[in-house]
Amino acid sequence: MGYNQEKYVRQTMDSILAQQCSYPFEIVIGDDDSADNTRAILEEYQEKHPEIIRLLPKASNKGVLRNYADVVKACSGKYIAFCHCDDYWHDALKLQKQVDFLENNPGYGLVHTDADFYLEKSNSTIYSYHAKTHPDMPEGDVFEALIQGRFSITTPTALYSKAAMDKYVDFTEFEKAGFLYEDLPTWLELSKHVKFKFLKDSTSTYRVIEDSHSHPKNGDRKLFLLQGHYNMKKHFIKKYTVAASTERKFEIQYNLVKFNLAYKWQKYPAALQAFNFLKREKLVTLKMRLKLLFIQLPFFHKTLKSIKKTYIPKTSVSHL
Repeated sequence: MGYNQEKYVRQTMDSILAQQCSYPFEIVIGDDDSADNTRAILEEYQEKHPEIIRLLPKASNKGVLRNYADVVKACSGKYIAFCHCDDYWHDALKLQKQVDFLENNPGYGLVHTDADFYLEKSNSTIYSYHAKTHPDMPEGDVFEALIQGRFSITTPTALYSKAAMDKYVDFTEFEKAGFLYEDLPTWLELSKHVKFKFLKDSTSTYRVIEDSHSHPKNGDRKLFLLQGHYNMKKHFIKKYTVAASTERKFEIQYNLVKFNLAYKWQKYPAALQAFNFLKREKLVTLKMRLKLLFIQLPFFHKTLKSIKKTYIPKTSVSHL
């Protein structure tokens, strides 16, 4: 799946074609009406590998959800793995390892792995990201852990059971609910019906692109995406029975993130909403009260920064 990814799509395609599997696989591509040369590059690959690559017909910009749904519908394999055109698989045995696990473990419907995060802005890589951030990755029945945000799945690492996708995931429901993207609601729905497995091998590289759709530099856009994330989880909290303690932890976490994000971008109404919720939960600290004051009265914030800059000397540390 991709849109306007001519800069990265060759690396993505080469990494998929390099997979070493004991079974045949197909590559189904949904290009969401790219305005650059992405489709021309994909057509070039299709001409070279017509027996493997299937590029879906060109259509007007359908959006992430409909493009995703059309790709899933077009897949004929027993399992599905996704890789957006700005990410790639650096482990040639990625698919083989994941299929081997699902073939030998009935009841599991999704297996994901660790990943390397490539930070394009600084040209640096965080290797085995989840080993650092989620050393105790939840496995098995993970629905409530997903709701609470106790872990995350790096999208290009996941492999799904096609039968489970067809049986449980309703993309029309997602569209009617106004979901902004496809992966989180898919994981939430599947996690109510099948078990999840995490493999510690880093198999994929997730590219963090500054000011992209998922990593915007605009504060309003960041808050908009956060609200969309919240709405998705609330949808599933209402749809399925969720422990009150789980919902409370989710609400607290969301409002903490919202408050800090609003403070960073100086968005007073959003900060006040989160502050009032946390106040009702008796979780407001003195530091949070000061932050809210600084957003409401930015003059005080600027004055304090000026005082610190003038009267607090810089400390130099030398290493002998």
